[in-house]
Amino acid sequence: DYWLSLLYKRLIGPKVLAVHVAGLQRKPRPGRVIRDKLRIYAHCTNHHNHNYVRGSITLFIINLHRSRKKIKLAGTLRDKLVHQYLLQPYGQEGLKSKSVQLNGQPLVMVDDGTLPELKPRPLRAGRTLVIPPVTMGFYVVKNVNALACRYR
Repeated sequence: DYWLSLLYKRLIGPKVLAVHVAGLQRKPRPGRVIRDKLRIYAHCTNHHNHNYVRGSITLFIINLHRSRKKIKLAGTLRDKLVHQYLLQPYGQEGLKSKSVQLNGQPLVMVDDGTLPELKPRPLRAGRTLVIPPVTMGFYVVKNVNALACRYR
C-alpha cells in the first residue's frame, strides 16, 4: 500500500479525464453479472512533478485478470513516449507477498529515512502496453499537451 500511495501522490494530479476503451464492452447475458477486471483511470499528471511538463497524462491501470492484457493507445496518445511504473508482488508468495517490485526491481528503503529512486521504464512511442496478470501500473504519457492539463 505504501509504494502504491507514494507513486499515486507523485504522478496523479487533481484533474480526472474521461477514458474510452474500445473492445472491452460486452453485452451481458441474462442472469450473468459482468465484473470489470481491467480498470483504467486517466488523470492529468501532477504538475508538481518536475520530471513531466504540464499537459502530460497519467493512466492508472489495474489488471485483475489471470492473464496479461494488451492496450494500444490511440489518437493523440499513439505516438508519444510513455514512462511505465509497473507494481507487482515480489517473491514466491505472489499476491500474499509482503514485498513489492517496481519494473522488476524490489522496492526497499535505502536506510531508515531515505526512499529509493522510483525510476520509470521508458517505452518507445507507439508501443502496446502489456499489463501482466494481477498487476497495477502507472503510465505517464509524456508531452501530450492535453488542454485540460495545461492550466490549473
